[in-house]
Amino acid sequence: MNFRITAATLAVSAVALLAGTQASFAGLLWGNGTAKTASLASQSLRDGSFTGPAVRQYYGYVQARVNIQNGRIASIKILRYPSDYYTSVYINTHALPMLEAEVIQAQSVQVSGISGATLTSAAFLMSMEGALQKASA
Repeated sequence: MNFRITAATLAVSAVALLAGTQASFAGLLWGNGTAKTASLASQSLRDGSFTGPAVRQYYGYVQARVNIQNGRIASIKILRYPSDYYTSVYINTHALPMLEAEVIQAQSVQVSGISGATLTSAAFLMSMEGALQKASA
């Protein structure tokens, strides 16, 4: 027998593998190893509601709105997230609430992302960073 493995075969295999495992990995935190411990507590944030930019990732846009009370992050509302595919909905409905909680607890966007939701994590944190820049006094 002579088996021939092509780049297309490897790509299809990788996609099939990711499709089957990506959702089961959603929920594991990852970090970039260089996360800063900077906190927003040292910055002056104006009270109010501030909307971050809609950040495009491969499967769609992620956009967040942050509510600041007494100079602190009080709550976050997700305005947009990829929802065209069942897997996207599954991953985002699990990952985004975890990311929201991490940002509120840390009072910073310098938090770990969610494994299996890498693109969503990065887009969410970029949108949050834009919203917090608007809130900076």
